[in-house]
Parts: sequence; structure tokens; C-alpha cells
Amino acid sequence: MAGLMSGFGCFTHAVVRAVPQSLARDALRSGGLEVDLLKVQEEYEEYVSVLKHRLGLEVLELPADEALPDCVFVEDAAVVCGDTALVSRPGAQSRRREAVKAALTELGLNIVEMTDESATLDGGDVLFTGREFFVGLSKRTNQRGAEILADAFKDYAVSTVPVQDALHLKSFCSMAGPGLIAIGSSEAAQKALKVFEKLKDHMLIPVTNQEKAKVDGGLTCCSVLINMKKNI
Repeated sequence: MAGLMSGFGCFTHAVVRAVPQSLARDALRSGGLEVDLLKVQEEYEEYVSVLKHRLGLEVLELPADEALPDCVFVEDAAVVCGDTALVSRPGAQSRRREAVKAALTELGLNIVEMTDESATLDGGDVLFTGREFFVGLSKRTNQRGAEILADAFKDYAVSTVPVQDALHLKSFCSMAGPGLIAIGSSEAAQKALKVFEKLKDHMLIPVTNQEKAKVDGGLTCCSVLINMKKNI
């Protein structure tokens, strides 16, 4: 198991997608909050700057598509682990044209496509700890989607976590380091916390969550992180 953990958190590349003007008006959201597009753009630029200059990642930036107002949330379109990329089938019909396959192919990844029409999976529901996957069963991700992910990444155990009163699993939790899960204080987070508390070898720390949250966006939503180094 230590060998599986050795490359956790070590990334070389990130795929991001620019913010479309249509996000403020047309992006999917659970609430009716008004979005300040200028603030979203500023947050996105700062995010990309951190990826490039503080983390030293090679960033592949895809152009915005005005016909796809949610396309900046590129995380939902694919799950990458090792040299395999699972191109997902988002739960929202309007998001299934947010293709990132070409970009992931360009990076030399092995592509697995989720073609089963009974399956749905958003990358925002997938939390990888370095040793296993947790998949949130939400309005956007179902059991069949979790099963296909498990088949794509056979080296890792996959557990499901019910997600209630939130869009995605990672709307309220994320990895903060090896063996360390950061989790929010919302009611949805506390319900999921009961599942995580059963894990003896994970430490949990509370955090609080910006403008993209108004369209249900979390901190990890705007990139797909990839480790292209071999034998780490």
C-alpha cells in the first residue's frame, strides 16, 4: 500500500478551461444568487497563477465555450489517476458536451470513456486519497458511475458516500495532504463525516468555503491535475 501512496499529491500538469461570459447568466446553480463575472475571472486568474508559479505545474488552458456556461468546472469531465483518464458522463445533460478527451489524449494518457447510458459521474464527486477512491452518490453521480470508475482503476478500493443537500462530495471536503481530509461544517458535510469517521487512518480537519460557490463551484472544480512522471 505504501507504493500506491508514494506519488500522492505529486502533479506535473493541470488542465483548466477559461471562464465563459455566459457563466454569470446561464450556469447551473442550486440557488438564485447573482454572480459577479469580474470576480469569477479574477479568482480564475489567481487560481491558474498558483498552479503555474507556486506549484510549478505545466498548465494546459482550454478556451472558453459560450455555449457551455459551466465549462470552467473542468474537473467534472474526467478523473485522472496515474496514466489513465476516465472521461466521465456528467449527471447534467447540458454538461455532456464539455469534452476534454482531446486534451487528455494530447498528454499521452490512456483514455477510458464512460459510454454506459445508465451511468452518471461528475469528477466533483470523486475524492482520491492516494490509497482509495471515495465516490459521492449525489444528484449528479449514481452507483453505476461508481462501478465503472472502480473498473477503470482496479488497483484501488472504491467506497461510496451518500451526498445529501449538496451538489458534490467535494463541495464540502477535499484532501489536505496524505491521510488528511479537510471537511466543511455544513449539515451535508456532517452527514458525510459520519462515514469518514469510520476510517481509523484518516485525520479530518474542519474548514470553511467565494464567488464561484454561487454556482455550486468548489476549490477543486477548475482543474484536472495529472502526474506525468513515471515510477514515482
